Amino acid sequence: MALNDETPRLGCGRRIDELWEAIDQPPGNHEKTCRDCQQARAALYNLASVTEAMRGQDRRGLYPSSRVKETIMTVARAEVRRSHRIQLTHTKTGTIQISAQALAALVRFAADTLPGVRARRCSIDPYRPAPSAEGSQVDAADIHLTLKVAVSAALSIPPTMEALRERVIAVVSAQVALNSRQIDVIVEDLYDA
Repeated sequence: MALNDETPRLGCGRRIDELWEAIDQPPGNHEKTCRDCQQARAALYNLASVTEAMRGQDRRGLYPSSRVKETIMTVARAEVRRSHRIQLTHTKTGTIQISAQALAALVRFAADTLPGVRARRCSIDPYRPAPSAEGSQVDAADIHLTLKVAVSAALSIPPTMEALRERVIAVVSAQVALNSRQIDVIVEDLYDA
């Protein structure tokens, strides 16, 4: 292949760009008889096929496999189901958290183990003291629970709710080391025992 100042040319004088532009077409009359064009065409054809194969790999590489997509979606679904996180503690290796959903399940379990009480909904928020409580120290592990329950009509509600609060405090502090600074229990319904 001979080179001049402007464009690379083959030994027969033909520009290599012309050959490249027609690589997808059958060889013309000149190319059928010219040894330079045949060799260049073969080399360019190999280059074109390798380039196309690499483009195909790039296109496939840009899209995750179905296995990768499914794994990503499993993690995403789990994150949505877990809801927001509550910080338990901070260590040298990082923060330890629990999902609000897992904690709510624990609180509902504690309520359901008390005879005559059926847990309904539970919400958990960080504890925020009243504005009038000056100088009140708030820890990241301090939480505010709101628990909605249905109670047997045969029970006396005030002592049952006190027992429920004590049970929730005991279970939450023992299982996840959180401080239930405020527990609001709302009796939504009575049911026949």
